[in-house]
Amino acid sequence: MFERRRTARIMLHSVTLTFEGQTEVHTPQTAYSAVRLCSVTREIAPTEPVEMNNEGHEDSNEPCVWNVVFDLPIPGWLPQTASYGLEDIGVRYGLFAEAKYSIIDDHSQSNTWSLATLCSSFRSRVKTLYAQEPIRLRRLMCHPEDETGHSHSLQNSITYLVNTNVSPDDAERKRLRFPKEVLSKINVLATVPEHADMNSNGFPLTIRLRTKGLAAEHCKRIQVAAVSANVYQKEKFRSRVSHEYMRRYPLPPRSQQPPHEPLRDPHPIANIYDTGLGVFCAIEDSASRSFSLLPPGETGVYTLPGNTYPFANDADTAPEAATWYTLESSVPVVHQATDEKSADWAGPSLLRPTVSSPLISVSHEVRIELTCTYDLPGGKTAIERLSFAIPLSFAFFTPDVVNRPITPPPVHSTQEMTQVAQSGSPKPSLPAPMPYAPNLPAYSQLFDHNGDRKIDYSVPLPLYTPPSTITASSSTTDLRVERGGDETALLLSNL
Repeated sequence: MFERRRTARIMLHSVTLTFEGQTEVHTPQTAYSAVRLCSVTREIAPTEPVEMNNEGHEDSNEPCVWNVVFDLPIPGWLPQTASYGLEDIGVRYGLFAEAKYSIIDDHSQSNTWSLATLCSSFRSRVKTLYAQEPIRLRRLMCHPEDETGHSHSLQNSITYLVNTNVSPDDAERKRLRFPKEVLSKINVLATVPEHADMNSNGFPLTIRLRTKGLAAEHCKRIQVAAVSANVYQKEKFRSRVSHEYMRRYPLPPRSQQPPHEPLRDPHPIANIYDTGLGVFCAIEDSASRSFSLLPPGETGVYTLPGNTYPFANDADTAPEAATWYTLESSVPVVHQATDEKSADWAGPSLLRPTVSSPLISVSHEVRIELTCTYDLPGGKTAIERLSFAIPLSFAFFTPDVVNRPITPPPVHSTQEMTQVAQSGSPKPSLPAPMPYAPNLPAYSQLFDHNGDRKIDYSVPLPLYTPPSTITASSSTTDLRVERGGDETALLLSNL
């Protein structure tokens, strides 16, 4: 009872870290499906076994901690962490650790003989411990930079030359229509941001119109009465990976996919299908839903006031100098729409970033409709509704701050550290952790898509500097060439 605690000693054989990603889907139409996205393993312990002990801390109740810094590059194409449906199933990542060790001197055993003591010699001396930690992977877009190199909140835009189609409205077939030669002469350009900000409540939309090769008598009769814009989000859930996706991204082979190799951390619902209880569910190749992101009570229709004839002078100017009739607006969006039809299995209708993963894809599009009128002879008016859809991408952006370089912690000399210890002042501590965005560079700046570290070729190699003294002999000459901080000895024949 009164003897001092003995030192605990163990022999560490290996510590293996594995970063693994997975995507799972469960819908009434597709049942349950799972795909392993990646699996990256690295051994961080030395090749030779290492002895670890608590010498000097036997009487302490605090555990001994060893900190190990490791580098684990992961692929750059991985989709971000997300959950879908009511079961919170989707894309997940985790870091799994496996440590193997053996006890050198186990003093916890009692001195008395027992059956466990007798059988201890037959048990394996190498023991294994497991641990796991969930990893959240996010994808962030960098704001475009201006000429001075500073980032700003302005977004890059992308312009589409669209082919307008007449809206298929059979109920209006009996109304007056445009002349056939007029519709094909109207050109429409639509401009949207390259990536719309997920944290904003809308995005800008610009529409440009003009006529090309249309006679003056028709140009003076066309009006643009209204414009409508609606944003739709499409979610598609698949039971198997498409061949196109497998050609573009290096997924693990089929032998490493479920059920050949189960996931390390599957969703609990997978147990139902592993036991065979889910075989009677209806199986289909895919399930999808689509809903509008417009705010409640918002129709998206913008009526243009007055009698506007934007193409009245198009026939009087040269085709290359034609003026575009420009309509600029901001389309509002909500972060959660009301969609009662699919809320039972797909969960709430949330605004999600545009993503393409093996089993889940989320896409967006802007559906635009132009209401145009044409003055017919006799005072009658023809109406046409020209509709088209253009793709849109939603993404998260880094915080709108000036990018600051990463400053390493100050390096203190031995004399400075000694003075601090003698003065009794607290030890210097690292600064408080800042948000990740202003301090950490983007993944694409450090690694390629396959996970290899990028080489900064913009930094030139140091120029060759001849040594101050060269020792010459009758047979050889010893030269030292410095390149990138490393010295390479070259033996050259003395001619």
